[in-house]
Amino acid sequence: MSTYLHPAPSVEGRTVALGIKGTNLYLSCRKDGAEPTLHLEAVENKSLLSGLGTSISVNSDLVRFLFYRQDTGVNISTLMSVAHQNWYISTAQQDNKPLAMCLESATRSRVFSIREEAERQS
Repeated sequence: MSTYLHPAPSVEGRTVALGIKGTNLYLSCRKDGAEPTLHLEAVENKSLLSGLGTSISVNSDLVRFLFYRQDTGVNISTLMSVAHQNWYISTAQQDNKPLAMCLESATRSRVFSIREEAERQS
């Protein structure tokens, strides 16, 4: 997971970009139909999502890669889309089902255990 450092703190939580370690693949949330959906997208310029020296406005196309991480306990967090407020990354109650976006009122699980690991510079 990469942290996007927004210049102003938010009550919604810390703004993060969620990438797969060692790749240029990031989770995004976009609305192609009636509801927002979760996607895995390649990002050519990962530095745009680092937040270092850059700022992504809410009107930017890149906002689809940003999520509010709100910690609710030790290593326990929810992940809400910045682009689509009140839509959360979630898992089904059954095993082997894909991640999806859901509203807070859905019966899906929205709480994740996240272990932080420092990125190594190569």
